[in-house]
Amino acid sequence: MATKEPGYVYILTNPSFREDWVKIGKSSRPVDVRSKELDNTAVPLPFEVFATMKTVKYNEAEKLVHRYIERFTNLRIRNNREFFNVQPEEALEIFKEVAMLLDDAEICEVHKNGLKSVEITEPNKKKVPARSEKDGKRVWLIPYNKKYFNLKDCYDKYKEVYWTQHCRFKAGDTGYIYGSSPESAIRFKFEVEEADMPYEPFMDQDDEFVSGDTLKANATHQDSIYAHLILTGETTTRRLSLANLLERGLKSAPMGAMNLSKPETKELLEYIEENF
Repeated sequence: MATKEPGYVYILTNPSFREDWVKIGKSSRPVDVRSKELDNTAVPLPFEVFATMKTVKYNEAEKLVHRYIERFTNLRIRNNREFFNVQPEEALEIFKEVAMLLDDAEICEVHKNGLKSVEITEPNKKKVPARSEKDGKRVWLIPYNKKYFNLKDCYDKYKEVYWTQHCRFKAGDTGYIYGSSPESAIRFKFEVEEADMPYEPFMDQDDEFVSGDTLKANATHQDSIYAHLILTGETTTRRLSLANLLERGLKSAPMGAMNLSKPETKELLEYIEENF
């Protein structure tokens, strides 16, 4: 339930941690106050604020960010803790995608040089930005984590899935679904049947394939926007493993939707299409 006063969801880094470790949490008070509270004998150096999201729905926003990370990736460093194995810049992209689902979110990026930039979502904006009618069909690469969502069984039973939409899907787009560790490989192919769909009760058919703990934490899913994906293929080939994808231009294990239709990913897309 939303509170009357705004609070914050934050991304914290720490010089004593690995560069791809962040803490993502929430606070009803200014984040600099919260970061100072965390500066204790348990950590050798103080936390640094990388970015914040200010919203009256900060409880829901934090759950959405954690849900995005946990359902489709395997990045939580330790269960029930707010530390994730992800670059702060990539966590910020997730913040921006979640902010598009809220009607009051204000993102503040705090850079190492002390400069700040503020991005405020448009009032009552509930969908990700629409694509122009001139845009052609796109090919996507999106991740999932079978620890939290059993896509294999969902595929076998329904041949479809209602996917929480955090990118500019459009009907007719196609793509591939990457399974996070321990699979660490592309496993499925899909086509977008419909996009920008508000929640409807029938979408709960997918819940039987979501782990119990994750489903309980995802009580705010009714506020999300969905895409209807038709699964058109499945593979177990190791030619589409992470190691081989990295050799063809993939920068790191997928942690969010990636548009493969760009010139710079041409070699990667051709390799995937040839080996699926």
